[in-house]
Amino acid sequence: MARTVVDFMSNFVVPLVAGGKLNVGRPIDHNELRTFEDNLGHATVPLIEVDEARAVVLSQLIVRPPALVFDSDELHLAAAIHNLLFLAHPRTDSWMITESGQRKVLDSAIAFAARPMTNNRTRLLARHALLHNLFDVSRTDVKITWWTGSSEFHGQRPPGRLLRWKSVRNVREEFTIASYEVLLGTIEASPVVASLLRRSPLTHLLSVGRNGPPLHWEDAAYLLRDPELSRAVAYRAIDGTDPHVIVAAPAALAAAFEQMLSRAPVEADLRVVAAFLVYLNVLLALGESRWRDSKKSPLLSAVLSPAKAGQRPRGLATFFALPNSLATVDPRLAEPPGLRAEIELATEWDLHRKQVAAAVGEAVIETLSGRLRQHLTPVLESPSRDGQHSKLSENADSAN
Repeated sequence: MARTVVDFMSNFVVPLVAGGKLNVGRPIDHNELRTFEDNLGHATVPLIEVDEARAVVLSQLIVRPPALVFDSDELHLAAAIHNLLFLAHPRTDSWMITESGQRKVLDSAIAFAARPMTNNRTRLLARHALLHNLFDVSRTDVKITWWTGSSEFHGQRPPGRLLRWKSVRNVREEFTIASYEVLLGTIEASPVVASLLRRSPLTHLLSVGRNGPPLHWEDAAYLLRDPELSRAVAYRAIDGTDPHVIVAAPAALAAAFEQMLSRAPVEADLRVVAAFLVYLNVLLALGESRWRDSKKSPLLSAVLSPAKAGQRPRGLATFFALPNSLATVDPRLAEPPGLRAEIELATEWDLHRKQVAAAVGEAVIETLSGRLRQHLTPVLESPSRDGQHSKLSENADSAN
């Protein structure tokens, strides 16, 4: 019996967005996907379910989610994930799928994922709401053993006959969970996942710190210019209670910033990313309550402990050293505007900076400063009329 777009939407796309059991069938080819596109308007019920579920997802990020209408763009992305999950099944080889056949399935997933890049806010939100569970997809496998043999079932329920007379037949069930690393974190799948995340950089930013392709800030920096989305990314990045969990995402974001410095970034993008990472530093510093009595941040003491210097995640030292380095390159980026208006907060921030300098060392701070100077336009100090000093860009218009 031919699969319809209603079947695909109901059994795969709806649970992909809303959560639940994903039904992965035979691979989707280009002809079938075109048929799905032509008949998408007839899948009214699952379309409404998907769009309502996406509205719920976005309501956790922004105040007023836009009206979304599932269309061909999201259909292609969903088909790419479906075909990747088909290839992830360990019994693919035994289903008369040759090596060349598997290559065709992978090529189709790559083609489906290669949607046009966009910076349209509604489109980006629509894509993220579809892909937000990408890193949470899992499969429950079960191995049934009995007195005369055993059998394994991957993502499927074992037949009831194998579970009968458990005590007599000495039946045992062993459950294992195949997570993202097994299903989508393979070498074969990585180009497709990377392509999906390039098309949905908001998903990448909100999931950074977890397993997945490395982030390229050049694809995502523009999102930080949206205050609402930037705030959502910041709060997600420092979510958690364990110190080492809290700094995982900031460290990964800073590691991507290090790579950005190794290339030829647009200065405006470099500045917005640097300002965002400083903002995360401030949130962490001011989020610790009552630590100022001891003059030391418990978070910094835990994650920057000299005894665990060799175990620090990549990017962690850069993340915490960045405000100190920016203070010597462009002080305007070294702390958020208005921080000095609150004496108590400014004092706490200064203590935080001193502790960082002692923990990471001046050599790290100076090295980072040198790398920043290669990309940031220097600033000059010139006396203003009231005797104060203002920061002027070297290339500022002298007529002003």
